[in-house]
Amino acid sequence: MNRDKSYIRGKLRETIYSLATGPGDVRKRLIQAHKGFFYLKKENFPKELQPKWEWVIKELTKFGPNIREDGTIFMGSVENTCNRIKIKTGVKIAKKILEIYLSMKD
Repeated sequence: MNRDKSYIRGKLRETIYSLATGPGDVRKRLIQAHKGFFYLKKENFPKELQPKWEWVIKELTKFGPNIREDGTIFMGSVENTCNRIKIKTGVKIAKKILEIYLSMKD
């Protein structure tokens, strides 16, 4: 793990708070919450949680960014994905984030 475990837990705690209290449905809250944890990589997590974190990121970026003809990105992959997935898929992603957080012992 490259980052301090308490730091990672803190970022996940903030994410969960945002998911629980933010405006909009879970898809909109995932877009906002992602801004607080986008730089966390699987290597930051204990080995046993890395596949779960990879799943979260894969699901959040499934549809990739929207790119204009000139090559500029006008919508990132997380926003594009969250705009296209069903609410129940967003709930699954949020639950997995909670599961990871709860699995990280102090």
